[in-house]
Amino acid sequence: MNMNEYMDNVKGVKCLVIGDIILDEYISGIVNRISPEAPIPVMHIDRKWHILGGAANVACNIAGCGIETVLCGVLGEDFNAEKVIKGLKEKEIEFCGLKLKERITTTKTRIVGPNQQIVRLDEEITDVISLSEEEILFRDIMKCLSKVKVLVISDYNKGVCTETFCRRIIQEANKRGIFVIVDPKTKDWSKYSHADLITPNFKEYCEAVGMELSNNEQEICQSGKHIFSKFYLGGILVTRSQYGMTYLYSDLHCFSCTTKAREVYDVSGAGDTVIAVIAAFLSAGYPLEKAIEVSNFAAAISVGKKGTYVVSINEISDVIEERAMNLHRKIVSWAEIENTVKQWKEMGDKIVFTNGCFDILHRGHVEYLNLARKQGDHLIVGLNTDRSIKALKGDMRPVNNQEDRALLLSSLSFVDKVVLFDEVTPYDLIKMIKPDKLIKGGDYKECNVVGREFANEVIIVPIVEGYSTTNIILKKTNI
Repeated sequence: MNMNEYMDNVKGVKCLVIGDIILDEYISGIVNRISPEAPIPVMHIDRKWHILGGAANVACNIAGCGIETVLCGVLGEDFNAEKVIKGLKEKEIEFCGLKLKERITTTKTRIVGPNQQIVRLDEEITDVISLSEEEILFRDIMKCLSKVKVLVISDYNKGVCTETFCRRIIQEANKRGIFVIVDPKTKDWSKYSHADLITPNFKEYCEAVGMELSNNEQEICQSGKHIFSKFYLGGILVTRSQYGMTYLYSDLHCFSCTTKAREVYDVSGAGDTVIAVIAAFLSAGYPLEKAIEVSNFAAAISVGKKGTYVVSINEISDVIEERAMNLHRKIVSWAEIENTVKQWKEMGDKIVFTNGCFDILHRGHVEYLNLARKQGDHLIVGLNTDRSIKALKGDMRPVNNQEDRALLLSSLSFVDKVVLFDEVTPYDLIKMIKPDKLIKGGDYKECNVVGREFANEVIIVPIVEGYSTTNIILKKTNI
């Protein structure tokens, strides 16, 4: 991740967050006796603190990524509202919502002992806002829409995100080409219709599709068909706890990001972090796939911290740079892959092999490799060297050198190892590896697959129509 490029991109960029604002309060201490008044623990308090939660946490995380942020919601006219306002000012977040006398600021107070949470106390009014209050908020939002590229609806089901309110906001955003991200809290997604991205956790997704699912990519993708057609959504990003995230998009294609967390300490606010980082990177002009990838790293940082945590852009950058160093470890020599394959086979793991030039990495390649990885436990990609590509395709190829091509393949989470081969075919490499499954694209017939005699099984997978390196090159040269 190029931090200088990112910071240049976010200058003057603004993002709008709409939703339910929550104040998370914590009281911690030590319990060493039982009350004589009742069989309950007595806590000696040693610390009190508070953190902005709900839509305010989303706003804080976006601001932490260097984006100018506006937050629109409802507070009470009480002491906790002043805490929220003060916290927003400290983060340089603009508040354009309402403070209502008849409402209280939603507050969750957690009593925390040395090793666990003892009890949570909730103060809230969840009645939906009135039509007149909705109208005032809507007018304030309309003033901001011309200045933003991304709008986030953070629905915690506390009364702000009514059906009419959400529909009006999304409709206005759609007219202006503003990307709409929704964090849903109700199982009926009709009020989120025409959103560009909706980000349920796995439980919320199951409730929306109306069935119990196994937490795996295949079932999640297969179950999404009627959701897309019913609610006209651009995409669905399902956060799956320790299993990472799965993104469903047009024609029910999908891809998954495995979890990057080294240790899960507390999942509080991790979903807010994902939404915020996606919003920040989209606001900065990055493509959605890149924003999702980066948000996965941010979520890994968040769950490794205690309580709701605001992840900074510097922390994200550090983790990505560390990963970039690890990418080079995926690119291995023949001797290294021989030793690795031996270890994998001793553990009983199934090894999948495929090969190609992968000169200009495109969607067809990504979906092909993702599908190949699902055939076993480890995917090894044999990559033609520059010399072997010239022998196959002529002196004008490759477009990208072998170091760049290997690194791009290594960046894909479902690719485990990349091995360069200098011959025209990977016959000798396949002979050495002896994979359980040898994968080739749909333009091959099994009888023509090189090295098939060394594999337990040959699988021909369909290719994505309309994508090829040659066509991309021809298109660019004919412009």
